Amino acid sequence: MNVEEALKDAMAAQVAGVHASPSLGQAVRRRNRRHVVRFRTAGAAVLTAAVAVGVPVALTARPDTAPAAGSLAGTGAAGPGAPAGPATGPATGSDDMIATPGGVVPDVVGKSAAEVNALLKEAGYTVRVTKVVTDEAPAGTVFAQMPQPGTAAPAGAAVTITIATAAAPTPADTTGTKDPQVPQDLGDLGDGRTLGGVHVGYLPEGLEWGKWSGKDGFGKRSYTTSWVEPGLEPGMYSVQMIVYRKDAASVLTKRMQGYAAQGAKPIEAGGRKAYLVSLSEGGDQINEGGTRTIVWTLAPGVGVEVMISPDYAAKLGEAAADKELKKIAAGVALDK
Repeated sequence: MNVEEALKDAMAAQVAGVHASPSLGQAVRRRNRRHVVRFRTAGAAVLTAAVAVGVPVALTARPDTAPAAGSLAGTGAAGPGAPAGPATGPATGSDDMIATPGGVVPDVVGKSAAEVNALLKEAGYTVRVTKVVTDEAPAGTVFAQMPQPGTAAPAGAAVTITIATAAAPTPADTTGTKDPQVPQDLGDLGDGRTLGGVHVGYLPEGLEWGKWSGKDGFGKRSYTTSWVEPGLEPGMYSVQMIVYRKDAASVLTKRMQGYAAQGAKPIEAGGRKAYLVSLSEGGDQINEGGTRTIVWTLAPGVGVEVMISPDYAAKLGEAAADKELKKIAAGVALDK
């Protein structure tokens, strides 16, 4: 029996006593893909970050087993009584590298972000990074990971790590202020329509600024924010925009070339060529049923991407959602 077969049998035995409820997968996917604002890191593909929002994964125990609760793999992720993850080898000190069979995701929870980035890249995986405000792990360490440790994954697969961050100081009076648990990299943007040197002239009726902003999360000199329906909880979005400049813009250009290679046909938006596509969570692949997104080059060295959350798109209707994306794109201009 080879290593992969042995690991497969061990994992099967480990989870034999639990099973997921039928609606679990759909609920978790909706939580991840339909609401939360998205971040990226330089050199990585699109990822989804639940800002200050954990993604619980409940497991329903069979009658002959003890109930277990779980979540994203990581500190504080599994409740009391949750089964231990598959063994990855002999126990080591916290500073030691863990030897794992080829094609198996290592356990990186608790390690520093820099250490984990190097470890996963050396193992052949694509690293995606999200951040969460929490006091349950030291800032700058990996709080959770997905896929979970011991999961078989081929070289090139994406491993998402969630980095613990400390909350920003809370103002003495928070009435009417922005949520302290989401990024405020660009400060007060007023109505949120001007960032990264561009101005958004049109937004769907009823949307307001999401009161957060990010810088350099999608590559150096990238800027992002979102607009929401009133009452949407912090960290969620209805429409999100990313502005790419210089090197970041060249990365977006390559992505657009990739869309064309996958068969996407350019459209016209405000007199410019754009791609209106449905994207998977990775952002590089066109996927029917994915997040509707429009991308285009606004000017030399300046690219823009606007996405509409699937829930908001469903509320508007597919045709109306696409029409709104085109109107938003047509109304974006360089800030004078």
